[in-house]
Amino acid sequence: MPTLILQLPLPTGTEAPAYDYVLSPDGQQAGSHGHAVAAMLPAQGARHLEVVAVLPVQALSWHRLTLPERVLRGMLSGRTEPARIRSVLAGALEERLLDEPDQLHFAVFAATPLDAGDTSNAWVAVCDRNWLQNNLQALEAAGYTVNRIAPECSPADTGSENLLVRGDAHAAHMVWCSRHGVTQLPLPAGLSRLPDPVALPVLAEPAALALAGKYFGNGVQAQTLTQRLLAAAQSPWNLAQLELSASPGNRLFKQTAALGQQLLHGPQWRPVRWGLVALLAVQIVALNVSAWQKRAQLASQRSAIQAVLQQTFPEVQLVINAPLQMQRALDDLARARGAGAEVDLGRVVTAVSALAPKELVLTGIELSGRQVRLRGQGFSDPLVLAMQPALDGQGLRARLQNGLLVIEPKEPR
Repeated sequence: MPTLILQLPLPTGTEAPAYDYVLSPDGQQAGSHGHAVAAMLPAQGARHLEVVAVLPVQALSWHRLTLPERVLRGMLSGRTEPARIRSVLAGALEERLLDEPDQLHFAVFAATPLDAGDTSNAWVAVCDRNWLQNNLQALEAAGYTVNRIAPECSPADTGSENLLVRGDAHAAHMVWCSRHGVTQLPLPAGLSRLPDPVALPVLAEPAALALAGKYFGNGVQAQTLTQRLLAAAQSPWNLAQLELSASPGNRLFKQTAALGQQLLHGPQWRPVRWGLVALLAVQIVALNVSAWQKRAQLASQRSAIQAVLQQTFPEVQLVINAPLQMQRALDDLARARGAGAEVDLGRVVTAVSALAPKELVLTGIELSGRQVRLRGQGFSDPLVLAMQPALDGQGLRARLQNGLLVIEPKEPR
């Protein structure tokens, strides 16, 4: 699914703000990118286009809260009314908020406790509500409906913490994503607040790469804005909650579509995709081998019947339908001797061929009045018993006599 990833601009006072954007063919790989006002953004009106709005790190604040489990589950599932959620969060964050709750947008997520003594279980992201809605309305007016709202930087669990250096070679600051939240620190003054700068993966904007290397060594990796927007769009965070949340049906559809994109294109699912391809290939090969074996067995049985026909009647050179040709040859032989055939040999051979197991090999056929005697390998009493119910329906009876399978019409009762 093509994905247009936009970074919402911070308030500048201009009437037509411009957006940094990345147009990805599948939400995983970078395509075209640039900087444009809403009316000039690409892929306008494209079918099945997913639009992801990314909130810059300066626009968000993150807060840890301890909420009753029942209340948190209701918030996360969408069963709790937005007004109720807003009231609960406004009361819990009353001393931390600098603006009135009515002017703020809230998004709630489950959180991992910091340690055994920590009771916090929720992350709450907060941003300016009017600024966010104005951007979404401007994009809507330009023909773009935002499907998901993602943060540029988000809290990280232990083991996935990282540090981003932003700025240029003269002045830079750090964005520390950790289990404590998202913290902005000056460089180099903020280094003392980091637990172990050497152990943290450090990313840097290209303009700040040299300055970051000065403090963190050669292990610093460059990260462009395009790469950062792609990473933000692939994160599981979605700030489109409360009044901005889709209906339950649309939300389920979007979640399913996002999961499908991850399965089809996500690098973490690559082993699964290769495994499914390998399994499908094995199944196709196995089916072809089984079909080849069946064809070989059928050809072997057909060759055996043809061999019996040509051994019994050497004058038959071209075999097309062995049972029918054998019946005609017997009829001709009977008429030549002035007698009519009393049993349909073709019907008998056809019936036995359909009922006999594939390992049965016929080596000869004798016709004597009302009886057909079949000579071969694999005849047994259990085989006769297994064939008899089907032969009954055709008015025939089978029995073993001196190693031969004797088939004759059933006597009328």
